[in-house]
Amino acid sequence: MAAHTMQIPVLRELYREVPSGALYRVVYAERGESHIVLCNIFGSTLKLISIPLEEFYVRCMPGYGKEGRLIREEPENDPFGPMRRPRRSTPAGEDQSDLNWKRIEQLANDPELFRRTLKSGSDRKNILQDIADASGVTIQRIRKLHREYIQRGMTQDAVSSDLWRCGRRHQPARYEEGEDAKATIVSRNFAKRPGRTPSRHGTHAIRTPALERLFEQYIDIYLTSKVGPWRLDISEELSDEIRRFNAAAIFPATSKRRSKGRAVRSPRKRKQAKPARNRSGMRARVTWQDLVDHLNYVCRCTREVRDANGQIVELELAPFGIVSRRQLTYYYKTRVPIEVQTARKMGAKEYAANARPIRGHALQHSVGPGAEYMIDATIADVFLLLAYDRTIVVGRPTVYLAMDVWSRMIVGFYVGFDPPSFDSVALILESMATPKQDLCAQYGISIGPDLWPCEYLPSSGLLLDRGSDFMSTDRWKIVNKKLSIPVSNVKAWDPTMRALMERRFGIIPAYFQRATYGVVEADAATRGAPNYAWDATLTMVEFARRLVRAILRYIQTPIGREHGVPQMVTSGIANTPLNRWRWGMDHLTGSFRRHSIDEIRCATWPTELARPTRKGLEWRGAYYTSPIVESKYIHCVGSEGKTRVPIQFDPNDPSRIILVGEDRPEYAHFASSNAAMPAGGTLMEREIYRQLDRKNTREEKEALEARRVMDLLNNASENQTAEQEKKAALKLAGLDHPIRQDRHRKNKGQKHVSSDRGVFGKFKVGKAEEKSSEETVSQRDHEQPAKMSEEDDITESLAQSMRNVLDH
Repeated sequence: MAAHTMQIPVLRELYREVPSGALYRVVYAERGESHIVLCNIFGSTLKLISIPLEEFYVRCMPGYGKEGRLIREEPENDPFGPMRRPRRSTPAGEDQSDLNWKRIEQLANDPELFRRTLKSGSDRKNILQDIADASGVTIQRIRKLHREYIQRGMTQDAVSSDLWRCGRRHQPARYEEGEDAKATIVSRNFAKRPGRTPSRHGTHAIRTPALERLFEQYIDIYLTSKVGPWRLDISEELSDEIRRFNAAAIFPATSKRRSKGRAVRSPRKRKQAKPARNRSGMRARVTWQDLVDHLNYVCRCTREVRDANGQIVELELAPFGIVSRRQLTYYYKTRVPIEVQTARKMGAKEYAANARPIRGHALQHSVGPGAEYMIDATIADVFLLLAYDRTIVVGRPTVYLAMDVWSRMIVGFYVGFDPPSFDSVALILESMATPKQDLCAQYGISIGPDLWPCEYLPSSGLLLDRGSDFMSTDRWKIVNKKLSIPVSNVKAWDPTMRALMERRFGIIPAYFQRATYGVVEADAATRGAPNYAWDATLTMVEFARRLVRAILRYIQTPIGREHGVPQMVTSGIANTPLNRWRWGMDHLTGSFRRHSIDEIRCATWPTELARPTRKGLEWRGAYYTSPIVESKYIHCVGSEGKTRVPIQFDPNDPSRIILVGEDRPEYAHFASSNAAMPAGGTLMEREIYRQLDRKNTREEKEALEARRVMDLLNNASENQTAEQEKKAALKLAGLDHPIRQDRHRKNKGQKHVSSDRGVFGKFKVGKAEEKSSEETVSQRDHEQPAKMSEEDDITESLAQSMRNVLDH
């Protein structure tokens, strides 16, 4: 009795049979009838099943264990439902659909007549034959419409036309599922060239499988932007088929195959320069005309003559088998997917940026603050001046920003004069971990800890954009090892999520650029544009101060084109980066790490070598000192001083360095032995100071070049004159050389005064010389008695003076 209480099945409902998987539609179920009629919705023949109502109820019960159990399918799973039905977009298809409905409308609107067609036999045949006669068509056409009307939902759309896929080479499955639902490829055999008569005289090539294979090879060349002349790999089967319409074809551009016999080694040819592979510019692309000309050269060449240098001097093409440009382009447009054609027309880079389909949103994988941090850099559109001399333009700074993806919160920044590099991007990690009130205080801005509450590093890692500064694998391995922070780069040629970071470089500078001089406009590279560097007024510190103000303003400004979290909206909280960060930290999960500033500096600061000297560690013209330097390195002289000491430095603040060669890192600061150095400034500005100093020295030396030459010539002239005067004086005195008269020597042949006296410094004070022979003394006394007495008096007076000094 429970089966009679079940509801009668509804017309057009679907039921799937277990375990066969056949799908049936209820096509007749009236109250008071003892049977219902089901129809298999797939197949080219009409399969109707009449089941007693009691049996239908039993087969639909969950506990039914025999074959033939029926399970009700949801309406959205109907293969012929309105959501899966193809849309007719051509006028011819709509007209044919209306005509099909008119032919079967009488049968569909008469329930009794329709019920009679559900039973096979002569009655159904007679009904369908009468409808065919009234419509002026065959009974087969009415049978097909009758079957489709029953299988596809018993509505007007069930007999819609299939003209939407008429003529297509790739025929999709006709409302089928499972293994039987296979797409078919319809190929046509042409007896003559299709299309309008070509304007060119001659016999044109007919579309054959051989020609289509050649089309595919040339289209591959067109899509890959290869540079000609090209060689094709044509099989023997393909060459035989080409010779059917050009028996004299010689295939001069085909790849040469080696014979199966013994290979003959050809002489080595001179290696020629090859064109670049990545030729994707508009001027480097292959044209359709080049491809068609080369295709005709392959298929129609009957005679080719080359000179001694290998240049073609004569070429004959057969007057038949002509391939036109329209044939090749038509094949390209009908066989190549539209997305491939668009990417070829726009270029891979532009297609990935502007024409690719958008398949998701940046926040679909972000669960809260700290889930993803993005880092990117840009060259700021402003010129800056030297900190200690505003008459010198340093250049445009590099700005790094780090952003939390979920909240759009700026969690760190870095500004420097160095071009984008790992040494610059790694320093942003220090900014991310620094309490922001301390970071702002460095630029003279006072804030509370709640205005910018970001001082953590994400445990989930950093997301980078494959720039050269982010691809330094070895350097990032050190950061990952010391700080345990994973780093990943986005997919190549895929701008996913990059627009989020790039947009910050457009929003934040807009807050201060209108009030800044020296801003570079879009016409900077055009002819006649003003020299924006002449308008520069800010230094690095002043620019960074304006950047901090802009960031503080940005994090409190509502996000445009983005709706807030529903709970935030209902709580009356505006959708700003700061509010999203606070709300996410309170209600969502975040994974963060806290590191000390010293740990981050040891992991990120660049490394160089310093030289030990008596003044301290010398690095880039400056001297540094610390307890370790004073106790260990300041006494390293000679060969020991040649050993370099590894250090780490901050490009934005070179006033201190870190000694990394010890067990415990130690800071070293400027030593008092430094000469005059500019106060403050970045490493770039100090290098500019050194360059200017060397330039001034070089220019001053160049200015003294004439003075040096003049002195050299004058000194040489005076030496020559003095030498001549000396020779004349010696000749007049009858001497070969001048006689030396000083306190160290008495005369020619005499020994030093110190040999007769004791030793003190350069003098010998004590016993007189005993080794002088009597013959030598008597000879000296005999030759120059007067001169000897005078020299002895002088020597004796000098010796007495030295004794007096020693006594006191």
